Amino acid sequence: MDPFERWDDWEFEKAAREIGQNGHDRDYVRNKNMNRYAYERKPYGTFIEKINGSQKRVLLSAFLFLAIVFSSQGSDSVSKGVYSVYKSGMESGNLYTALNSMAKEAIGIQDTESLPVNATKQEIFYPPVAGAVKVAFAGTGLDGKSSRGIEVESSIGTAVLCPQEGVVLEVTESSTYGQAVHINFGNGWEGFLGNFGEIKVVQGQPVSKGMTLGTVGISSAREKPWFYLELLKDGEPVNPLNYLIQN
Repeated sequence: MDPFERWDDWEFEKAAREIGQNGHDRDYVRNKNMNRYAYERKPYGTFIEKINGSQKRVLLSAFLFLAIVFSSQGSDSVSKGVYSVYKSGMESGNLYTALNSMAKEAIGIQDTESLPVNATKQEIFYPPVAGAVKVAFAGTGLDGKSSRGIEVESSIGTAVLCPQEGVVLEVTESSTYGQAVHINFGNGWEGFLGNFGEIKVVQGQPVSKGMTLGTVGISSAREKPWFYLELLKDGEPVNPLNYLIQN
C-alpha cells in the first residue's frame, strides 16, 4: 500500500517517519494547517563546499595545467605573461617542485624529492649522510615555511661527512636547526648543516672532503634524526640534489 493512502493520523505519521528514514536527503516538518507532515529537501550546499581539500588541490592543478597549455598557444599579452612566469619557474626548479609536491599530497604519496628532466646537475659535493629525502627543497621546512634545504632520513649517531673542503665559518645552536655547522667551500659556495647530535669541529677550522664533522642527532625542531643540508651559491639557496655526487 502507498504510505500516503493511510488516512488516520497514527498511520500517516508512521508512514512519514518511514519515508524520512529511507530518504537520506529529506526531512519532514509538521504542517500546521492540515496537521500532517510535509516534506522538504535539505539544501545541498555549493559544489566547492562538498569537495574535500585534496579534490580542491587536484582541480587547482588541472586549472593551472590548462592555463599553461592555452597560454603557450596565445599571442596576447596576458597569455605571454602567464607562459613567461611558468617558463621562469620551471627553469629555476621551484615551480616544478611546488606543483609536484601538491600532486603527491593530493594522491597521498609521501613527499620525497625528484628532479625535473631539464634540471642542471653538477656533482660537486659528497652527501654528508646516506638516506631517503624526507623533506624536499622548497617543501615544508623546520620553521613551517618553504625549506631552503633538504632533510635526509638517518639514525642517531650516524657519522656526518664533510661535503667538500673548506673552512668552518661558525658552529651554532638554535631551536629550529639544532646544533649546526656553517662552512665556506669557496667559489661562492657555502653549506649549512643542521640537526647534529655531536659536533667535532670548531669555528675557523679547515675541513676536507669526507672528514667527519660530527654525528646525527635530534637537536632540531623536527625531533627526528633527519639530517638538514642547505647549500648556497653566492648567498642564494639552491637544490642540494642538483649538486650532490651520486654513488
